[in-house]
Amino acid sequence: MPIFTHLAGFASVVGICLYFMLFIPSVPGTNILGAVFFAQFSAQSIKFICKRVRPHIKLPDVNIFSKLMQYDPSFPSAHTATITALAGVVTLLHPWAFPLLLPVCALVGLSRIYLGQHYPSDVLFGAIIGCISAELSCLIF
Repeated sequence: MPIFTHLAGFASVVGICLYFMLFIPSVPGTNILGAVFFAQFSAQSIKFICKRVRPHIKLPDVNIFSKLMQYDPSFPSAHTATITALAGVVTLLHPWAFPLLLPVCALVGLSRIYLGQHYPSDVLFGAIIGCISAELSCLIF
């Protein structure tokens, strides 16, 4: 499960954005970068306001992969918001990609829950933020 969490991490998302910018001109890199920025900014701002304690801190028997322990607030899931924003832009421009990208987004979200980093509601709201960010990015850029 950690591999899916890493897929939505900063380095991976930047690499995916660069790949699209260089090799897939039908998906403008500005749209993806804009969506990722909106998703991250929104998620981090809400985390700062809500300050929800992560499950692995609050619940003693939660599964945790020790190398991925985080102590910042959990609500909402920024990993889920980011991967959903990226996938949302691609899907808005290429609807045929939806069945391929939906499982990736779901696996990232499920991995965050499985690893004890987020509650299901964190992941759900992260996905909503990602969808809104993708839509905004495609409208603006």
